[in-house]
Amino acid sequence: MKNKLHLELRAAVGGDDSKLLIKDMMDIYIKVCRTNSFEYKVLEQNEGLITIWISGNNAKNTFSNEEGSHRWQRVPPTEKKGRVHTSSITVAILEVNDYKDVEIRPDEIRIETTRGSGPGGQHRNTTDSTVVITHISTGIKVVRNGRCQHKNKEEGLVEMKKRVNDFYRTGYDNASSEERRDQIGNGDRGDKRRTYRVKDAIVIDHVTDKSASLKDILRGKIELLA
Repeated sequence: MKNKLHLELRAAVGGDDSKLLIKDMMDIYIKVCRTNSFEYKVLEQNEGLITIWISGNNAKNTFSNEEGSHRWQRVPPTEKKGRVHTSSITVAILEVNDYKDVEIRPDEIRIETTRGSGPGGQHRNTTDSTVVITHISTGIKVVRNGRCQHKNKEEGLVEMKKRVNDFYRTGYDNASSEERRDQIGNGDRGDKRRTYRVKDAIVIDHVTDKSASLKDILRGKIELLA
């Protein structure tokens, strides 16, 4: 089954090293995509956050064991005294629901006309040129009070469609926010999905209770920990 996903990599504990680690993890996941012939695109790459769009057959199952907090124990590239630091990042796997704009049916809205108020000339204040459009189920209201009632109605309907679809689209985002929070936890060192012990060249998955060589994981062989 073809899935579309957003992988969100966020810096958590560890300051600058945590920000470097999300780039390392991005490299790992890109190798996974290439191995599995998944389409991918880096949508966002800011300091502390990387978002990757991924599409491919069985993509969801491939990345299903990655969600959570990933703890790294290593000497950061920026460490001058050779000390081992413990840093963490979080990984969230969110399935993309392709949102398509809905068309608003006439029975879903209420259109009222009223006289305009305020400046705008005698014509505007003495005719029912102002248009008030209400989307009944959401309560969203759009008011247009130019001089031409027909133009006000046209512009109001366009604006109403935009606002209603923004409302529905935000609902999808809110649901994703809850899922994201459940996946990543607090992101602290103790809230871990996986530990990467660089000195021992080993990666331990604390959920599946499996381990693999760091070398293999860096090559993108995350299936070894599933």
